[in-house]
Amino acid sequence: MTDENLPYKNPVKNSWSAWKWFVAGLLLIYFLVFMPTPYVIYEPGSAEAVKPMVEVAAGDNVERGTFMLTTVRRTYANMALLAWSSLDKNTQIAKKEDALQGRSEAEYSTALTFMMSGSQSNAVLAAYNKVGVPYQIVKHGIFVIYNDPKIAHNEFVTNDRIDTIEGIKTNGYEDIQKALHNRKAGETLTVKVEREGKLIDVKATLAAFVSSQSPDKKIIGFGIQYGEKKEIVPADSGKKIVFKDSDIGGPSAGLMFTLELINRLTPGDLTHGHKIAGTGEITPDGQVGIIGGIQHKVVAADREGAVMFLAPEGNYAEAKAKVDTMDTKMKLVSVRTLDDALRALDELGTAGK
Repeated sequence: MTDENLPYKNPVKNSWSAWKWFVAGLLLIYFLVFMPTPYVIYEPGSAEAVKPMVEVAAGDNVERGTFMLTTVRRTYANMALLAWSSLDKNTQIAKKEDALQGRSEAEYSTALTFMMSGSQSNAVLAAYNKVGVPYQIVKHGIFVIYNDPKIAHNEFVTNDRIDTIEGIKTNGYEDIQKALHNRKAGETLTVKVEREGKLIDVKATLAAFVSSQSPDKKIIGFGIQYGEKKEIVPADSGKKIVFKDSDIGGPSAGLMFTLELINRLTPGDLTHGHKIAGTGEITPDGQVGIIGGIQHKVVAADREGAVMFLAPEGNYAEAKAKVDTMDTKMKLVSVRTLDDALRALDELGTAGK
C-alpha cells in the first residue's frame, strides 16, 4: 500500500499558523492585562478595628465591642478589570489624574501619610479637649509634600523639612506665615531645608494664587503643599497616646480614632458591646468634616457586621442613597459633631439587652 494519494501537509505552513495564534494570544493578554489605561477603580475596602492601632499608657482597655475605621480600595485598572468592574454595582471607575492632581505617585503617597498623621493629632486633641486632659503641643517641623506644577518655581523636593526662610526659623504653619509676611509675588528667597539628613540652601520664588482655604482672595506662597509634624504631650504621662505604624492613609479616620481614645481615657465601654463603624475628619473642637468614598465605606462596614455607621452630616445623603440599595440592618446615623456621635452611642444601648 502506498501513501501517494494522501493529502500533503506543509510543515512550514502549519508552523507559521501556530505562531500566528501564539502571537495573537500574547497581544490579547497584553491588551487585557498589561496595557496601561488612564483609569482607576474604587471599591469597598476594609472595616478595621481601631483598638490595635493605638496605645494609651494607662488607659482603660475594657471594650466588648469594636470601633472600626473604614477604607476605600483604589486599584489601577487594566482592560480586564474595567470590563469586570462595569458589572459590579459596588465599584466606581474614575480617571487616575483626578486622584493625583498633577502629583507623582510618591507625592500622592506622602500626602496621604501626612493626612493620616494630621488626623491622628486632631483626634488626640479632640479627645483630650472632650475629657479635660491638659496638654502641650510640641512641633517637629514643616515638610514639603509636593510642588504644584502650575504655580511652583523652586528647588524643593518631596519630604524636605523647611528649617529656615531667609533666616526665620520654621517649626509650624504660623512660622511660614510670619516669614512670608509683606512679601510679594516674584521674589526669590533663600530657604534652608533638611534633605537626607543634611542642611542645604535652595531657591524658591513666591507666587500669587488662590487657596482652597481662601477661595475669595489671592495669597502669596511657594505653591507647595505642606505637612506639619507635631506631638501632643499630656501633663499626665499615663494618658500619653501612641499610634502604631499603619499602611492606611488619608484624613477620614479622625472621628473613629477620637471615639476609641475617649473610650480608653474614661471608665466604661462606649461600644456597649457593638461593632460601630464610621468615618469623618475631626477638628480639635470636635467638628466632624466630610470625606470621600462614603458609598464604598458603608458596604465595607456592613460586610464586617457593623450595627451602626456614623456618617458626617455632609455625606449623609450620599451614604443613605447607597444603604437604601443594600440588604442590611445596619443603622446609619448623621453626625455633625463629636457630641452627636456620643449621643448616638448612648441611644444604641447595650448588646444583648
